[in-house]
Amino acid sequence: MLIIGLGKAGCNISELFKKHKQYQVELLDEGKGIKKCGSVEEYDSIDYKPRKKAIKSATEGILFVCGSGKISGATLRVLEGLKHVKMTVVYIGPDLEQCSNLESKRHKVHFGILQQYARCGSIEELLVLDNKIIAGFVGYGTVLKYYDNVNHYIYSMIHTLNYCNNVKPDFDTRHEIKDISKISTLGWGIFGEKEEKTFFSLDNITETSYIININEDELNNDVTVMPTVQAMVKDNKALNRETSFGIWSTKEEKSYFYIKHCTHIIQGEE
Repeated sequence: MLIIGLGKAGCNISELFKKHKQYQVELLDEGKGIKKCGSVEEYDSIDYKPRKKAIKSATEGILFVCGSGKISGATLRVLEGLKHVKMTVVYIGPDLEQCSNLESKRHKVHFGILQQYARCGSIEELLVLDNKIIAGFVGYGTVLKYYDNVNHYIYSMIHTLNYCNNVKPDFDTRHEIKDISKISTLGWGIFGEKEEKTFFSLDNITETSYIININEDELNNDVTVMPTVQAMVKDNKALNRETSFGIWSTKEEKSYFYIKHCTHIIQGEE
Protein backbone atom coordinates (compact mmCIF):
# COMPACT_ATOMS: atom_id res chain seq x y z
CA MET A 1 0.00 0.00 0.00
CA LEU A 2 1.11 3.53 -0.83
CA ILE A 3 1.42 6.02 2.04
CA ILE A 4 1.78 9.71 1.17
CA GLY A 5 2.59 12.37 3.76
CA LEU A 6 1.91 15.95 2.64
CA GLY A 7 3.26 18.76 4.82
CA LYS A 8 4.94 18.50 8.20
CA ALA A 9 2.08 16.78 10.05
CA GLY A 10 1.38 14.38 7.20
CA CYS A 11 5.06 13.48 6.86
CA ASN A 12 5.51 12.91 10.61
CA ILE A 13 2.65 10.41 10.63
CA SER A 14 3.66 8.72 7.37
CA GLU A 15 7.26 8.30 8.54
CA LEU A 16 6.01 5.81 11.17
CA PHE A 17 4.81 3.40 8.47
CA LYS A 18 8.34 2.89 7.12
CA LYS A 19 9.02 0.12 9.63
CA HIS A 20 6.56 -2.14 7.77
CA LYS A 21 7.60 -3.65 4.46
CA GLN A 22 4.04 -3.70 3.07
CA TYR A 23 4.02 0.11 2.76
CA GLN A 24 5.65 2.30 0.11
CA VAL A 25 6.09 5.67 1.85
CA GLU A 26 6.50 8.99 0.03
CA LEU A 27 7.13 12.19 2.04
CA LEU A 28 6.22 15.50 0.41
CA ASP A 29 7.11 18.75 2.14
CA GLU A 30 8.48 22.17 1.22
CA GLY A 31 11.49 21.52 -0.99
CA LYS A 32 11.24 17.74 -0.52
CA GLY A 33 9.36 16.06 -3.35
CA ILE A 34 7.56 19.34 -3.98
CA LYS A 35 9.17 22.67 -4.71
CA LYS A 36 8.89 25.30 -2.00
CA CYS A 37 6.24 27.92 -2.81
CA GLY A 38 5.24 31.19 -1.19
CA SER A 39 1.47 30.82 -1.18
CA VAL A 40 -1.43 28.38 -1.24
CA GLU A 41 -2.20 29.49 -4.79
CA GLU A 42 1.29 28.60 -5.96
CA TYR A 43 1.06 25.16 -4.37
CA ASP A 44 -2.32 24.70 -6.05
CA SER A 45 -0.67 25.19 -9.45
CA ILE A 46 2.25 22.76 -9.12
CA ASP A 47 2.61 19.82 -11.49
CA TYR A 48 3.13 16.75 -9.31
CA LYS A 49 4.42 13.62 -10.99
CA PRO A 50 5.36 10.52 -8.96
CA ARG A 51 9.09 9.89 -9.16
CA LYS A 52 9.29 6.28 -8.01
CA LYS A 53 8.30 3.23 -10.03
CA ALA A 54 6.58 1.70 -6.97
CA ILE A 55 4.26 4.72 -6.76
CA LYS A 56 3.44 4.56 -10.44
CA SER A 57 2.42 0.91 -10.07
CA ALA A 58 0.44 1.32 -6.81
CA THR A 59 -3.27 0.43 -6.80
CA GLU A 60 -4.39 1.77 -3.39
CA GLY A 61 -3.06 4.36 -1.00
CA ILE A 62 -3.59 6.80 1.85
CA LEU A 63 -2.67 10.48 1.90
CA PHE A 64 -2.20 12.20 5.27
CA VAL A 65 -2.63 15.98 5.35
CA CYS A 66 -3.54 18.77 7.77
CA GLY A 67 -5.47 21.48 5.94
CA SER A 68 -4.29 24.61 7.76
CA GLY A 69 -0.82 24.88 6.19
CA LYS A 70 0.10 26.52 2.90
CA ILE A 71 1.42 23.29 1.42
CA SER A 72 -2.00 21.65 1.81
CA GLY A 73 -2.91 23.74 -1.23
CA ALA A 74 -1.04 21.08 -3.22
CA THR A 75 -3.41 18.30 -2.12
CA LEU A 76 -5.54 18.26 -5.28
CA ARG A 77 -2.46 18.42 -7.51
CA VAL A 78 -0.93 15.43 -5.70
CA LEU A 79 -4.20 13.52 -6.01
CA GLU A 80 -4.29 14.29 -9.73
CA GLY A 81 -0.82 12.77 -10.06
CA LEU A 82 -2.15 9.68 -8.28
CA LYS A 83 -5.43 9.31 -10.15
CA HIS A 84 -4.43 5.78 -11.10
CA VAL A 85 -4.50 4.88 -7.38
CA LYS A 86 -7.58 4.26 -5.23
CA MET A 87 -6.80 6.98 -2.67
CA THR A 88 -8.15 7.57 0.82
CA VAL A 89 -7.39 10.98 2.34
CA VAL A 90 -6.88 11.08 6.11
CA TYR A 91 -7.59 14.71 6.93
CA ILE A 92 -6.18 15.93 10.26
CA GLY A 93 -8.37 18.79 11.45
CA PRO A 94 -6.25 21.43 13.23
CA ASP A 95 -6.82 22.83 16.71
CA LEU A 96 -8.67 25.97 15.63
CA GLU A 97 -8.05 27.67 18.98
CA GLN A 98 -4.33 27.68 18.17
CA CYS A 99 -4.73 28.61 14.49
CA SER A 100 -4.40 32.09 13.03
CA ASN A 101 -7.34 33.49 11.07
CA LEU A 102 -5.52 32.67 7.84
CA GLU A 103 -4.88 29.07 8.90
CA SER A 104 -8.54 28.68 9.89
CA LYS A 105 -9.63 29.93 6.47
CA ARG A 106 -7.28 27.49 4.72
CA HIS A 107 -8.72 24.65 6.76
CA LYS A 108 -12.30 25.61 5.94
CA VAL A 109 -11.59 25.81 2.20
CA HIS A 110 -9.53 22.61 1.96
CA PHE A 111 -11.92 20.62 4.15
CA GLY A 112 -14.89 21.70 2.06
CA ILE A 113 -13.21 20.89 -1.26
CA LEU A 114 -12.05 17.45 -0.12
CA GLN A 115 -15.55 16.58 1.05
CA GLN A 116 -16.87 17.42 -2.41
CA TYR A 117 -14.09 15.29 -3.94
CA ALA A 118 -15.20 12.39 -1.75
CA ARG A 119 -18.88 12.89 -2.55
CA CYS A 120 -18.29 12.84 -6.31
CA GLY A 121 -16.00 9.79 -6.14
CA SER A 122 -12.75 11.53 -7.08
CA ILE A 123 -11.22 9.95 -3.97
CA GLU A 124 -12.17 6.67 -2.33
CA GLU A 125 -12.88 8.15 1.10
CA LEU A 126 -12.28 11.19 3.30
CA LEU A 127 -11.46 10.04 6.83
CA VAL A 128 -11.53 12.98 9.24
CA LEU A 129 -9.69 13.12 12.58
CA ASP A 130 -9.57 16.05 15.01
CA ASN A 131 -6.08 16.79 16.35
CA LYS A 132 -7.43 18.40 19.52
CA ILE A 133 -9.76 15.51 20.39
CA ILE A 134 -7.02 12.92 19.92
CA ALA A 135 -4.56 14.99 21.96
CA GLY A 136 -7.13 15.23 24.75
CA PHE A 137 -7.31 11.43 24.71
CA VAL A 138 -3.64 10.42 24.41
CA GLY A 139 -1.97 13.59 25.74
CA TYR A 140 0.56 16.00 24.27
CA GLY A 141 4.27 15.35 24.41
CA THR A 142 7.09 17.65 25.50
CA VAL A 143 7.71 20.96 23.74
CA LEU A 144 10.11 19.35 21.26
CA LYS A 145 7.86 16.31 20.76
CA TYR A 146 4.51 18.02 21.18
CA TYR A 147 2.48 15.99 18.67
CA ASP A 148 4.39 12.70 18.90
CA ASN A 149 1.66 10.95 20.93
CA VAL A 150 -1.05 12.12 18.53
CA ASN A 151 0.92 11.12 15.44
CA HIS A 152 1.72 7.68 16.83
CA TYR A 153 -1.90 7.06 17.79
CA ILE A 154 -3.14 8.00 14.31
CA TYR A 155 -0.53 5.71 12.74
CA SER A 156 -1.48 2.88 15.12
CA MET A 157 -5.20 3.18 14.31
CA ILE A 158 -4.70 3.21 10.56
CA HIS A 159 -2.18 0.36 10.61
CA THR A 160 -4.50 -1.79 12.74
CA LEU A 161 -7.43 -1.13 10.43
CA ASN A 162 -5.30 -1.98 7.38
CA TYR A 163 -4.33 -5.23 9.09
CA CYS A 164 -7.94 -6.11 9.82
CA ASN A 165 -8.96 -5.30 6.25
CA ASN A 166 -6.40 -7.79 4.96
CA VAL A 167 -6.75 -10.60 7.52
CA LYS A 168 -9.83 -12.80 7.66
CA PRO A 169 -11.80 -12.12 10.87
CA ASP A 170 -12.81 -14.88 13.27
CA PHE A 171 -16.43 -13.75 12.96
CA ASP A 172 -17.77 -11.37 10.33
CA THR A 173 -21.07 -9.60 9.67
CA ARG A 174 -19.58 -6.46 8.07
CA HIS A 175 -21.72 -4.85 5.40
CA GLU A 176 -20.42 -3.06 2.33
CA ILE A 177 -20.44 0.67 2.97
CA LYS A 178 -22.67 2.49 0.47
CA ASP A 179 -20.94 4.31 -2.38
CA ILE A 180 -22.37 7.64 -1.23
CA SER A 181 -21.09 7.28 2.36
CA LYS A 182 -17.63 8.64 1.64
CA ILE A 183 -17.04 10.88 4.69
CA SER A 184 -15.99 9.05 7.83
CA THR A 185 -14.24 9.14 11.18
CA LEU A 186 -12.92 6.67 13.75
CA GLY A 187 -13.45 5.97 17.41
CA TRP A 188 -12.15 3.59 20.06
CA GLY A 189 -13.32 1.82 23.20
CA ILE A 190 -12.54 -0.90 25.73
CA PHE A 191 -14.65 -3.94 24.92
CA GLY A 192 -17.39 -4.45 27.49
CA GLU A 193 -17.46 -0.82 28.55
CA LYS A 194 -20.16 1.57 27.38
CA GLU A 195 -17.94 4.54 26.61
CA GLU A 196 -16.77 5.14 23.04
CA LYS A 197 -14.29 7.90 22.19
CA THR A 198 -14.92 9.33 18.73
CA PHE A 199 -12.13 11.37 17.12
CA PHE A 200 -14.24 13.81 15.11
CA SER A 201 -17.74 15.08 15.75
CA LEU A 202 -19.36 13.63 12.63
CA ASP A 203 -22.89 14.89 11.99
CA ASN A 204 -25.69 12.75 10.52
CA ILE A 205 -24.00 9.35 10.84
CA THR A 206 -25.74 6.82 8.60
CA GLU A 207 -23.50 3.75 8.78
CA THR A 208 -21.27 2.19 11.43
CA SER A 209 -18.80 -0.68 11.44
CA TYR A 210 -17.22 -2.14 14.59
CA ILE A 211 -13.70 -3.59 14.30
CA ILE A 212 -13.44 -5.66 17.47
CA ASN A 213 -10.20 -7.17 18.79
CA ILE A 214 -10.76 -9.80 21.47
CA ASN A 215 -8.09 -11.39 23.66
CA GLU A 216 -7.45 -14.97 22.48
CA ASP A 217 -8.39 -16.50 25.83
CA GLU A 218 -11.68 -14.55 25.98
CA LEU A 219 -12.47 -15.47 22.39
CA ASN A 220 -12.12 -19.17 23.22
CA ASN A 221 -13.68 -19.26 26.68
CA ASP A 222 -15.91 -16.26 27.40
CA VAL A 223 -19.55 -16.94 26.44
CA THR A 224 -20.50 -13.29 27.06
CA VAL A 225 -18.49 -11.95 24.13
CA MET A 226 -21.17 -12.38 21.46
CA PRO A 227 -24.07 -11.06 23.57
CA THR A 228 -21.95 -8.00 24.39
CA VAL A 229 -21.25 -7.40 20.70
CA GLN A 230 -24.92 -7.85 19.81
CA ALA A 231 -25.91 -5.30 22.46
CA MET A 232 -23.42 -2.77 21.03
CA VAL A 233 -24.87 -3.25 17.57
CA LYS A 234 -28.46 -3.02 18.82
CA ASP A 235 -27.77 0.28 20.61
CA ASN A 236 -26.21 1.77 17.49
CA LYS A 237 -29.00 0.54 15.22
CA ALA A 238 -31.47 2.29 17.53
CA LEU A 239 -29.92 5.53 16.25
CA ASN A 240 -31.08 4.63 12.70
CA ARG A 241 -27.60 3.66 11.54
CA GLU A 242 -26.87 0.60 9.45
CA THR A 243 -24.50 -1.30 11.73
CA SER A 244 -22.30 -4.37 11.46
CA PHE A 245 -19.11 -5.82 12.96
CA GLY A 246 -16.11 -8.07 12.58
CA ILE A 247 -14.16 -9.85 15.34
CA TRP A 248 -10.43 -10.59 15.31
CA SER A 249 -8.34 -12.34 17.94
CA THR A 250 -5.51 -10.41 19.58
CA LYS A 251 -2.65 -11.34 21.88
CA GLU A 252 -3.08 -8.06 23.74
CA GLU A 253 -4.26 -8.40 27.33
CA LYS A 254 -7.18 -5.98 27.01
CA SER A 255 -9.90 -6.51 24.43
CA TYR A 256 -10.83 -3.33 22.57
CA PHE A 257 -12.59 -2.08 19.47
CA TYR A 258 -12.38 0.58 16.81
CA ILE A 259 -15.52 2.06 15.42
CA LYS A 260 -15.91 3.58 11.97
CA HIS A 261 -18.76 6.02 11.41
CA CYS A 262 -19.74 7.09 7.88
CA THR A 263 -22.07 9.61 6.27
CA HIS A 264 -22.85 11.22 2.92
CA ILE A 265 -23.68 14.59 4.49
CA ILE A 266 -21.21 17.47 4.02
CA GLN A 267 -19.81 18.54 7.39
CA GLY A 268 -19.58 22.13 8.60
CA GLU A 269 -22.46 23.47 6.54
CA GLU A 270 -25.42 25.06 8.30
